[in-house]
Amino acid sequence: MIEKHPSWLLQFCAMLSKRLSRADQQYSAGRDAFNSLAEEFYDSISPAQQEFFRRASLLNEIDTRNADDILDTAGATLWLADFDKQQSPLIRHLGAESYQLHDFFKDFLHDKMLEVEGKEGKPQLHRQIAARYETLGDWQQAVQQYMAIQEWSSVTRVLAAQNDERLNDSAPFVKDVLESIPPDHFFTDLQLIHLQAMIFTQLGDLPAAVRTYKSGLARRAQGVLGADVIARYMGMADALAQRKEHAQALNVLRGALNLAERESASGDQAGSFMNSKTAFEIALSAAGEKTRALLSRLLGISVNLRQSSSRSRWLGGLFGLGVWAYLWFGQPDIGLDANGNKLLGLLSLTLIYWIFWVLPDYAVALIFGLGLILTRLASPDTVMGGFASTTWFMTLGVLGIGAAITGSGLFYRLSLHLVRLFPLSFYWQIIATGTMGVVVMALIPQQTARTSITSQMLMNLSESLGYRTPSKASTGLFAASFLGLGQLGFLFLTGSTTSLIAWGLLPADVREQFTWGYWFLAALPPTLIVIFALLICIVLLYRPEVQPIISYKMVQTQLDVLGPLSHKEWISLGVLCFTITGWLTTAYHGIDSAWIALIAFTVLVTTSVLDPATFRRAIDWELLVYMGVTLSIPALLTRARIDQWLVELISPMILPFLNIPALFFIIIAILTYLLKLFFTSFLTVVTLCVALLPLSVDIGMSPWVIAMIVLMASEVWFFPFQVDWHTLAYSTSERKGFSYPLTCRVNPFYALAYIVALVAAIPYWRYLGLMG
Repeated sequence: MIEKHPSWLLQFCAMLSKRLSRADQQYSAGRDAFNSLAEEFYDSISPAQQEFFRRASLLNEIDTRNADDILDTAGATLWLADFDKQQSPLIRHLGAESYQLHDFFKDFLHDKMLEVEGKEGKPQLHRQIAARYETLGDWQQAVQQYMAIQEWSSVTRVLAAQNDERLNDSAPFVKDVLESIPPDHFFTDLQLIHLQAMIFTQLGDLPAAVRTYKSGLARRAQGVLGADVIARYMGMADALAQRKEHAQALNVLRGALNLAERESASGDQAGSFMNSKTAFEIALSAAGEKTRALLSRLLGISVNLRQSSSRSRWLGGLFGLGVWAYLWFGQPDIGLDANGNKLLGLLSLTLIYWIFWVLPDYAVALIFGLGLILTRLASPDTVMGGFASTTWFMTLGVLGIGAAITGSGLFYRLSLHLVRLFPLSFYWQIIATGTMGVVVMALIPQQTARTSITSQMLMNLSESLGYRTPSKASTGLFAASFLGLGQLGFLFLTGSTTSLIAWGLLPADVREQFTWGYWFLAALPPTLIVIFALLICIVLLYRPEVQPIISYKMVQTQLDVLGPLSHKEWISLGVLCFTITGWLTTAYHGIDSAWIALIAFTVLVTTSVLDPATFRRAIDWELLVYMGVTLSIPALLTRARIDQWLVELISPMILPFLNIPALFFIIIAILTYLLKLFFTSFLTVVTLCVALLPLSVDIGMSPWVIAMIVLMASEVWFFPFQVDWHTLAYSTSERKGFSYPLTCRVNPFYALAYIVALVAAIPYWRYLGLMG
C-alpha cells in the first residue's frame, strides 16, 4: 500500500512528529508545574527538614524504623507522618512504615543537594549511608548505594563478606549487580567470576556459568601456565558442555581459573607465606570455637614470626643487622678467627632474613654472595661455584622435564590411566590415588605443579563416585594423594626441590655415590613402611558415609576429551623414558645424571615442547638463583673452619646418644619437627644439613643418612600454615575437595610413621654400609 501511495508515509511521519512534540510540551509543562510545587514545599519546611529530604532522595525507600540512623537525623517518623496527612503528591506512603519520594521530587532534591553540599557532597553521603546500612546488616541497600557512585571495589567487598547461603537466597539481585559491574573491573577480580558462576548455577543456568568461567579464563590465557594449557582446559570444558555434562565442565573451568590465577601471582616472594597464611586462616574458620582458641594460643608465636607485615620485616631486618654487626665488628671470642666471625655474621644475617621474609629468598642469597665477594672473604669462583655444579644443572633439567610433562598434558593423562587401573571402590581408589601421587612425584619435583592438576582430577573423581565435597571420603582421597604430592618427596632424588638441595649439600664423593637409582634403593624400605602405615590409617579414618557409585564414566569421558596423544605428549613421553633409563643405567655408561637431565632439557627446548614463553615462565628461576648461591655454603664453612666449630658446639648434645642410633634418629627428627614450626621446609633442610652433616665423619655415618632423616622429618606438618601446596590443592578444588579439620586427623600418624620408618631402616642401611 505504501508503494502505491508513498505520500501516506510522509503524512504519517508528520502526524507522529506533531503528536510527539505535543506530548513533549505537555510533559515539560507538567514537569515545570511539579517543580514549582516542589519548590514551594521545600521553601515552606525548616532547614533540618530540608536536609532530611536532600539525604532521603538518595534512598529507594524510606523506612521510618531506621531512617534516623541511616540519614543521621532526628524526627523522621514525625515528619513523614505529618506530610502523609497532607496527602502531598511529592511523597507516597507504601504501607506499613515505608515511604517513597516521587522521582521528579528526587531530581529536584538532587539539584538542591548540588547547590548546598557541592559536587563532592553526594558521593560522600552515599558512602555514609552505605556504611550505616552495612552496620545494620542490610547489605543489599549498601550495595545499591555504592553502585550509585560506581564504587565497584566497595561493591565487591560487601558481596565478598556475605556467605553463600545469603547470596543464593538473593540470587536475582546479585545477578543484576554483577552484570552492572564494568568488565574491566569484573574480570580482574577472581572472586567476582566465581560468584557469578555460582549465581547462574543457583538460578539453573549452567551454560551461562560455563560462559562466565570461559570469559574469565580467556583473559588469563597468557599467564604462567601458557596458552596451550589454557586452551586444553577450555577444549575439555567445551566437550563436556556439548555432552550436557555442565557440572563437570564447571569443575574443569573452575580449577583452571584458580590455577591460572595462582600461577600468575606466584612470582611474588610473599606467595609462599601468603599460601601458608591463607591455609591457616581457612583452618581456623573451619574449626570449632574451642579448636580455634587452642590453635591461636599454640601458634601465636610462630605465626607472628612468619608474618609478612612491614613491622615483622623491619624487626627481622634490624635484628639481622644487629647480629651481623656484633660478629663483624665486635669480633667476640667464640673460637673462630676474624674471617670466621665475619663469615658467620653474614651467614647469620642471611638466615635471619630468610626466616623473617625481609626480602625474597633469592635476593637474600644474592646479597650473601655479593657480600662475600666484595669484602674479599671468598673468591667469586667459590661463592658462585654452585651455578657451575652438577646439582644446579640437574635441577635445571628436572624442572624443565616437569614443566614439559605438565604443560603438554601428559601428566594429567597418566594420572587418569593410573586411576582406571584400579577398581572404583573407596579402598582401591585410596591405593590408586596414593600410587598415582608416588609415580608422578618421581617425574615432577615441583609440588605446586603436580598438586594443581591432580587436585582437579580428584574433585571430579569424588563427585563421580557419589561423594559429597567435602566429606570424609573425598578428604580420604586427597589425603592418599598427598603421600606423593608432598609427604614422600624424599623417596626420589627428583621427588622434591628439597631433596635436590640436600643432595647438593652432600660432599662430592657422596653425591657421586647416590645416583638417582641408588638414592631410590636406599630410601625405598622406610618409604614402604610409611606408605603401608598411612594407607591403613587413611582407610580407617576416612570411611565413606555412602557407598560409591561404580562408574568409569568420568575417567573415560576426560580421556575421550583429551583424545590421542599429541605431538608434544609423544616427545615428552620419549624424553621421559630416555631420562629415567639413563639415570638407572649410570653405572654402565658413566654419564652423570645431571648431563642426562640436561640432554633431555635440550631436546625439549629444540623441539619447542618448551617454547620461549614456557621456558621463561614455567621454570622456577628464583629457586635456581637461590640454589646457585646456597650450594657454596659447605665449601665456605670448611674453608673458614666453621664446620669444625659447629661440630664442637653440637657434639656435646649429640654424642651421648650415638651408641643408640634409634634414639639419635628420634632426636634429630624431633628437632626437625620443632624447627619446621618456624621455618619453611626448604630452610629447615638447608639449616640442619649445614649444621649436622659435618658430624657424620666423627660418628661413622654416611652424610646421606643424616640428610635423609632431616628430609623425612621436614615433610611432617601439624598445622596448615606449615605447607603451601595444601593451600593450592584447597583453592583449585574451590575449598570443596577436602576438609582441613578432617585432614589434620592423619598428621600425628605421619609424625609417628616417619620415626618408626627411620628406626626400622637402621639394619638395612647398615647392610648397605651407610652406617657403622
